[in-house]
Amino acid sequence: MSVDLPDLRGVLVDWQEHALLLDAGQEAWADDPHREGDECAAFSQLMSAIGEAMAEAIRKILAAAGLEVSRTDNDYSPHELLVTRRVAPSVWSVRRDAQFTRRYDSMRAAWNARNAADCPTPDCETHHSR
Repeated sequence: MSVDLPDLRGVLVDWQEHALLLDAGQEAWADDPHREGDECAAFSQLMSAIGEAMAEAIRKILAAAGLEVSRTDNDYSPHELLVTRRVAPSVWSVRRDAQFTRRYDSMRAAWNARNAADCPTPDCETHHSR
């Protein structure tokens, strides 16, 4: 992932093949500089299929998380995606925030009860909320 510089349109997301697959493909291309052989064609097809499948999977996951995602039409990175904005709240984020609020309220109530019990002045508004 990276920020879309200099346009600042959003966040760029792309899939990177494992180094072993990338190295094997580059070795095959080095052995066949004109890329006319079957091995080069097979590596090109494999890497393209993986890139397309991963881009589609990533796009679906990000869209399901409530993000707006589009292709970039970048010739150097044909499977790159651009995340531009949140179009819907994330279900897990809403749940996490609600859980944090419940924990915070519970801890605050426990803290206030402890301070009220330790406060020697029963009319103290700081420790004895009404």
